[in-house]
Amino acid sequence: MRFQVLGAAALSALIIAGCAQQCPLEPVDPQPASELSYQNPAYHKVTPDTARALMELGFTVIDVREPDEYQAGHIEGSVNVPLSTLQAGTVLEAAPDLNQPILVHCRSGVRAENASRILVESGYKHVFNMYGTLQWPYGLVQD
Repeated sequence: MRFQVLGAAALSALIIAGCAQQCPLEPVDPQPASELSYQNPAYHKVTPDTARALMELGFTVIDVREPDEYQAGHIEGSVNVPLSTLQAGTVLEAAPDLNQPILVHCRSGVRAENASRILVESGYKHVFNMYGTLQWPYGLVQD
């Protein structure tokens, strides 16, 4: 996959450009419904612009909203895996390699952070919270 050619320095630059975990407020508008405070070396927050660049590199996008929310409109190419179905030890069918970088989103970023925590606890090494559809400026699709 194309994400394998992304070097550590380039990945760091993308994260820093997105103001990952250094901003007092989240670098998105509107702000998430509640504070995002989870910290782990395997977890990063990225802006929609950065997420879009990572998607172009082949990163898998996981939408953790409920199926009815997903069907109402979702980011093109995303896979619906509701937060309610995740538990410690989960290995995603869409991302079976725990070293595979994945982007996670919901409506505002809060459920995405909760899902990211579960995925990191399940062994995923590169989990990126891309906030939610509220902050996504590139349009949504319906299948």
